[in-house]
Amino acid sequence: MRRAGERALESLPAPLRPEIYVISFRIWRHDSLDWRRPYLAIGYNTESEVRRVLAEHGDPAPDPGEVRWSYAYWPLDETTGVVGHGPEPADDPVGAALHLAEIRELGLWYEDFDDSDAPDDETAEDDAEQEARDDLLIAHFDDACLDLARHLHTSGKLTEVLGRTVPVLPFDMYRAEDLDRLAEAANPPEVIVDYLSWARAQEG
Repeated sequence: MRRAGERALESLPAPLRPEIYVISFRIWRHDSLDWRRPYLAIGYNTESEVRRVLAEHGDPAPDPGEVRWSYAYWPLDETTGVVGHGPEPADDPVGAALHLAEIRELGLWYEDFDDSDAPDDETAEDDAEQEARDDLLIAHFDDACLDLARHLHTSGKLTEVLGRTVPVLPFDMYRAEDLDRLAEAANPPEVIVDYLSWARAQEG
């Protein structure tokens, strides 16, 4: 993942690099609810895109902070890199195979539960076991994505490519409650001051 993340940064369009203010880490799945096959799509947003969205929405304009920091307004141009079980088979077959091998070795893999003819109590047990496995799978892939984000900071790769450091913001559209925790875990505190200030103001 570290090598793939570095390649993704190196592929960022050179003319846009001075305007990139955030690197987005979209965590998703090949099938939206199959936590066994996740992927990371690496993207970015630019100052020009923020200005374009604000101008396009006219009067009344949306909150500038929301346009800047909410993934709902980002273009999600993720052509820079997809790591893991991407939506296309050719996205990252090596990474997908490595991920499957690792979760099998860790005992996190499970086969689909067939509860069509099972008694209700067995179905409930199967559901509870699958939910517990899913929680572990989510945490495992989150850890890998957070490790990559921290590596891009500590290795100096972000500064090398962009000429400065910017926030790396992981997000999963099904887990909005985790966004702040992931942001704090992915970045040095001083890098996400502006983001957290906006996010916490929304909570108030």
